[in-house]
Amino acid sequence: MPSRRGPRWTRKRLEMMLRTCYGETERGGVDVAVVAEACRVSTRTVRRWLSGTNRQLAAIPSARLAQLRLPAPDSELRSQQQADYARDAITSIALPKGRGILPAWRDRGWLDTHVVAIVDLAGTPWRQVVISNGSARSVKEFRRRGSIVDLTTLPTRFHGVVLAHEVLQEVEPWRVHPRSEILPQGRTQVWSDDAPAVDLAVLAVARELK
Repeated sequence: MPSRRGPRWTRKRLEMMLRTCYGETERGGVDVAVVAEACRVSTRTVRRWLSGTNRQLAAIPSARLAQLRLPAPDSELRSQQQADYARDAITSIALPKGRGILPAWRDRGWLDTHVVAIVDLAGTPWRQVVISNGSARSVKEFRRRGSIVDLTTLPTRFHGVVLAHEVLQEVEPWRVHPRSEILPQGRTQVWSDDAPAVDLAVLAVARELK
C-alpha cells in the first residue's frame, strides 16, 4: 500500500478537531478548559496553540498534538497485543488437522466468517472501522451509526481483527480520539473523513488475509 504523509495541521484544522472531539462552548468555540484538563496545561496554553490565522500551522508541539488526537499509550498497546494474538491464531488455524485450534474459538464463533466495515458516522466528520459476525442485526447497527462506505468478508474474526488494525495503521495521521461523552462506542477506531479512502478488499489481499 502507498505511504500516506498525513494532513497539514493548520490552526483551523486543530480548532475543528478540538471542537468536535472535546466539545464546544455555548458560543460554538473550543472548550479550552476541557482541552487544558486533558493535557494538564493551562487554558492560556491552549489559547496559544489556537493563535494565528486559519492557514498557519497550529502552534502546538507535535507530542501534545499526538496526545490530543490519539488514544492513550496503554490503549494502543492493547490494540497491538490483540492484533499480534490474532496473527498468531491465524497461523495456528492453518496447522494440519486443526491441532492448533482452541475449543474456545469455536464456542465463541470466532472461526466463523466475519465482516469488517468502514462507517461514515452520521453527524460527525469521522469514519470508523468496525468488526462483526455479519448478522443482519450487526449490519443494522452499522447503518444506525451512519452509512457504510466499504465492507468485506473475512474467513474468521481473527482475520477481521488484523484487518481493522491495518486500517488504523493506514489512516494513523488522520486518527482522532473523541471523548467518551461525544462518541461512546469505538472511539479508538475513528479518523477524519478527509483521509484517503481505504479499500478493505485490496488491503486484505495485500496483508494476505484473503
